[in-house]
Amino acid sequence: MDKKKSILIQYGLILILGAAIAWLIVYIRMRSNLNIYTDFAPDTTLTDNPLMGFAPDAGNTAHCEKTNLVYIPLTWAQWEPQDGVYDIDALEKRCNIPRWKEEHKHAVLRFMCDVPGDRDHIDIPQWLYDRAGKGTHYDTEIGRGYSPDYSDEYFIERHDQAVRALAEYCNRDYFVSFVELGSLGHWGEWHATGNNGRSVMPDESICSRYVSVYSDGFIKARLLMRRNYEIAVKGRMGFYNDMLGDKKSTDEWLDWMENGGSQVTSGEPLPLRRVINVGRELPVGGEFTSSIPMEDMLLKDIGGVLAAVSSSHMTFIGPKTPDLVNEDYKLAAESVLRRMGYRIYVSSLQTRYDYSSNSIELQLTFHNAGNAGFYFDWPVTVYIFDGTKKQVFWKGLDLDLRELSSGEEMTVTTMVPATSELRDEFYIGVDITDYTGDEHVKLAIDNGGEDEYIGDVQILYHHVEL
Repeated sequence: MDKKKSILIQYGLILILGAAIAWLIVYIRMRSNLNIYTDFAPDTTLTDNPLMGFAPDAGNTAHCEKTNLVYIPLTWAQWEPQDGVYDIDALEKRCNIPRWKEEHKHAVLRFMCDVPGDRDHIDIPQWLYDRAGKGTHYDTEIGRGYSPDYSDEYFIERHDQAVRALAEYCNRDYFVSFVELGSLGHWGEWHATGNNGRSVMPDESICSRYVSVYSDGFIKARLLMRRNYEIAVKGRMGFYNDMLGDKKSTDEWLDWMENGGSQVTSGEPLPLRRVINVGRELPVGGEFTSSIPMEDMLLKDIGGVLAAVSSSHMTFIGPKTPDLVNEDYKLAAESVLRRMGYRIYVSSLQTRYDYSSNSIELQLTFHNAGNAGFYFDWPVTVYIFDGTKKQVFWKGLDLDLRELSSGEEMTVTTMVPATSELRDEFYIGVDITDYTGDEHVKLAIDNGGEDEYIGDVQILYHHVEL
């Protein structure tokens, strides 16, 4: 090979190497544009989301049209009017259940054996009263009615059958999402007194049997109890306060949560156990008290009510709620709603191009800026769309929303193939849905304008190559 030819080859190699280096520089520069970081501010005013808010009586269509939750009160007499016959048709008609399911609402349910009224009556089935009517007819300051003998073995046996049938009905789908353990006491609130002022509540050994049938039966709903009984705390149940608006009673309820205590029964006292992170990790519900006019609570003492809702970390309030069609209560009701429930959002989004695998590392940090937790493991999915808004990637994230309690954050990372479709323009979105994919949680992001969606997917970031 002559010297001139050798020089030409060397020049050729240099040109090829230069071209390769230039291409590599352009490639690196192009791919480096895929390294993104952005953060987001929370919208703490967002109230229109599933599984939180007011829960009016399901029979009140005017109020329930304005909420995502409904409340189903059910007496044993209504549920099993004849021995072994469970009246599902009457329940669904009275509470408009087919309609609320169609509208993707969720329900809070309470099963009761004793609802005080203005006349003597029974709330258990007549056929059961005829066989196990050894309870107490009462006429006291709270009203008139009948407290069953909760220790009667036949009563317990039939109660278990009735609750198991109710649980089987509710387990057909996810409509009933919260169950307040009623059954015992006036209004199912786990307190009952006779005409002599003494408690007719059974002791812990009997009460635990009533709890067990709920724990074993309801497999899709979160359970809540009126007080922080030891068996409830051990079972990671939530709690409900039916005296919201009554400062003295609510302060007492909060003191039980913080310090424990005990409750008088007809036998040994029921122990109350201290609860950590109530409302943040365990759901809290309840309703406004009936002992104080709603006008006084919402228009004269709204500050006290808001403080109680916040300190209790409430997720829902019902069935006693403000009149949701009364404009006089609109501002106060909205203020209460803003202090309830979760506010899940993505606080930051970061991408980094990985040259070794030709993929994009996507990192999302989720935060809960609400006053309560999210108590269901609804799936969270990330979506990538190209510039034409065609979906090119999706993946379920390894994120359990039940662990995202109030004030907490969690970071998840996933790898996205860096296909040619993502070279110039793409969208990143996140969708939180129920188990069927029909309901969606709106991310509480304050972007200063209208939220952007592609289909049902809420868009977090729109990348355009400049």
